[in-house]
Amino acid sequence: MLKPINKKKAKTLVLALSFSLAFTVVGPALTANAENTLSNLESSATGQFDVSASQAVSEIDSVGVEDVTEENGQTTPRLLKAAAFKNKVYSYKRGGFAAWCKDYISYRYNGTSVAENNTWQEAGYIFPNIIKKKGIVNYANGSSYKDYRGTKTYKIGTPTPWGDVAFAQFDRSDYYRVKSNGTGYLK
Repeated sequence: MLKPINKKKAKTLVLALSFSLAFTVVGPALTANAENTLSNLESSATGQFDVSASQAVSEIDSVGVEDVTEENGQTTPRLLKAAAFKNKVYSYKRGGFAAWCKDYISYRYNGTSVAENNTWQEAGYIFPNIIKKKGIVNYANGSSYKDYRGTKTYKIGTPTPWGDVAFAQFDRSDYYRVKSNGTGYLK
């Protein structure tokens, strides 16, 4: 024999069914409206910037090196052993004003060895460009060097809550080496 449903369960069931009905009926209409809005945005945005895809890609491939150095000036008795190491931050920027990504490698060196402190990426872009940071990986170590690979994805499109809609996309990997004498460079 079936048990009767109490009021609380009945209200929850009615509410759930009404939401599912609303999303079933209203969802396709919202999607069609979003597609129309997207096409209107694309036509208005391309008129604002007047940047062709080839110009955007060539600007992304233009690169520059920016070297930021931080020196340790502390010489307290507890840090005498650590004072032999100096800290340095190597940074590398790929891109221009419309889309850019900057890789940072913070490391310590003393002339014979090099040790990593931290790695991170910063990125910025103007619509219709998108940049996804994929991280910096240490892929090789030697006695006096460390090699890193910074990977990022450039897209031309628009971000949506359901994922990016990209007309063109490509990955870029930059390879770096930091050495025990304090130098850092693009390989």
